[in-house]
Amino acid sequence: MKLLCIANPPAYEHATTDIPLSYERLAAHPEIELFHADTAAMMVSGQSIDIVPIPPGFTADEFGQLPKQRPTRMPADAFHIAFCRTLKPFPDGYLTRLLQWSQSVPFVNNPAGIARQLDVGFLLEAASAFTPPTRVTKDESVAQSFLNTHGTIVVKHSNSCGGRGVYKVSTTTQGAWVTDNVIEQMRVFLSFSDCFHHLSRGGTEAVLLMRYLPRVIEGDKRIVVMDGDIFGAFLRRSPTGHWIQNVSFGSSCDIVPVTDADRGLVSATAPYYCDAGIRLLGYDLLLDDDGSWKVSEINAGNIGGVFRLESMGVLGTTNRFVEKLQTIATPKAPLR
Repeated sequence: MKLLCIANPPAYEHATTDIPLSYERLAAHPEIELFHADTAAMMVSGQSIDIVPIPPGFTADEFGQLPKQRPTRMPADAFHIAFCRTLKPFPDGYLTRLLQWSQSVPFVNNPAGIARQLDVGFLLEAASAFTPPTRVTKDESVAQSFLNTHGTIVVKHSNSCGGRGVYKVSTTTQGAWVTDNVIEQMRVFLSFSDCFHHLSRGGTEAVLLMRYLPRVIEGDKRIVVMDGDIFGAFLRRSPTGHWIQNVSFGSSCDIVPVTDADRGLVSATAPYYCDAGIRLLGYDLLLDDDGSWKVSEINAGNIGGVFRLESMGVLGTTNRFVEKLQTIATPKAPLR
C-alpha cells in the first residue's frame, strides 16, 4: 500500500515528537510503502509534486533532513492513500490544494471534513454535552460577560495546534487583563477592548471561550480514536506544572485506563466526525472540580498518538491503524 504523508519537517525541533515517530513506525511496516511530500511542495499547482520515497530503515532522527533529499515528481493517483501531517496553522490555500488531490487519492481524514472542523464552533456541534461552559463569539461584550461570569477563561483559535493558539485570560486586582500563552508568555492589557482585539486578531476572527479548569495542572488525558474505535489513552503532564500539557513542550506521557465514561463520550461524538470524513481523532480531556473529565478539544488530522501508544507498550496499535487504512486505500483517477 503506497502511503503519502504530507508534513513540514522544519516545524519540528525534536525527533521524539509524534510526527517523526509516525514516519519511523510506518516506514518499518511490511504493508506500507511510504512517501513524503513537503507542505510547501503541495502548494505548487500542477498534476504532480515533488515526492521523497522513505526507505524501510528510516528513523525519526532523519526526519529533519527530508527537505534536503532529492525528490522525484509523482501524481496524486500514484498513491493508495494520503495522510495530512502538516502542523496548523495551515498556509493559505493549503486545504484547497488538498481538496484537489482528494479527487484522485483518498485521505485518512477528508480535507473537506478538516475544513469544516476548522470552524471554531464545530466542537460544540459535536460535543457540547461534554465540555465545560463554552461560547463561540467575535463579540467583545459577549466575551467580557463570559469572563466576568467565570473569573478565568480559556480562549482558543481553531487553525492552531500544540497549545500555540490557546490563551488563559484573567483579571488582576488592579483592574487589568492578563493573557497567558505558551509562545507569547504573559501579556498585560489595560482595557478589555485591547485584550479581546488581540485575541480575536483584530476583531476579524470568532474565538471559542471556555471556562478554565484549574485541575488542568494534574494532566491532560488524550484518547486516540479511529472510526469510533478507541486505540488507547494516555495522560500528558507538564514537568513544570504548567497549564499547557502538550508533548511538544516537554510533557511526559503515561498510559491510563479507558473508562466506561470515555467509551460513552466517543460513542456519542465520533459518528459526527465520521460523517464528515474525519476518521482519526485525538480527544483531549481535563478534570473538572468535581473529578469528572470534560472535553477541552477534539483534534482531527495531525494525530500521532497511535504511534506513541505503541512506544509506551500498547502493542499492535500500528497494525490496527494500517488495517484501518487498507479499508479505504484505493487510488481514484488522475488529477484534472
